[in-house]
Amino acid sequence: MPKHHHDCHSHDNILMPNAYPILDIIKYTDNEWNFRVAKNFETKLGQFVEVSLPMVGEAPISVSDCGDNYIDLLIRNVGKVTQQLFQLKIGDNIWMRGVHGNGYPIESYHDNHLIIIAGGTGVAPVKGLIRHFVEAPEKIKGMDMILGFKNQDAVLYRDEMPQWRQCQHLITTLDQGEANDEFEVGVVTEHIDKLDLSDLANTQAIVVGPPIMIKFAVQALLQQGLTKQQIWVDYERRMACAVGKCGHCRMGEKYVCIDGPVFRFDEAEYLID
Repeated sequence: MPKHHHDCHSHDNILMPNAYPILDIIKYTDNEWNFRVAKNFETKLGQFVEVSLPMVGEAPISVSDCGDNYIDLLIRNVGKVTQQLFQLKIGDNIWMRGVHGNGYPIESYHDNHLIIIAGGTGVAPVKGLIRHFVEAPEKIKGMDMILGFKNQDAVLYRDEMPQWRQCQHLITTLDQGEANDEFEVGVVTEHIDKLDLSDLANTQAIVVGPPIMIKFAVQALLQQGLTKQQIWVDYERRMACAVGKCGHCRMGEKYVCIDGPVFRFDEAEYLID
């Protein structure tokens, strides 16, 4: 196909998806697999793409990590599109459009102490951010992470965790199950008192997960003395069409897909359900 013919479509029409081959599939749990897909567009951590299959439909998926020529998408098998994706193999094509939304403003975390609190599949949108600062620890003063999962069978990124633990302060917790060397027990907010909050003025916090978890984690951080300007929330579960057309993600005056999904909390306070 002549180059100009393809390019004019792929760049001009944000509603037009293109086909990209699957490079690798990692099965973290029965229902949550990481699809590494080829890409030829710029991506920032915290943005998302619309993944689609012809004749089936589309689903918005957060960018969990990315490299120069690939994108990692943690996909949960919960609906007709994702069910079909789970039938695909390495080398098969999936269709993507995007990338959409605002990602994490990584530079504004530099020279700060970073706190990341994430629950369940909410760990996926911060996975690349964690990797970034584990590989470049000199850019921040330190990083505390509280990552919560339902139980042992729901844990994501288990293989990466020893490296995260070695470099930075990682607390992993299970809603159900027994405590052991690796895991505490209890919801994420029960472990906020273990965070390093010794330098409040130079601390930034990121919270991702189900809306109820975001609500309580933010409340707890505010009680610890952080300001609303120091807290970032990711409403990635709100995504639908990605271009502000369907209204599914509208919260107050904002369309999460265009204005978010990553918000500073002082701008997102009134969006909480």
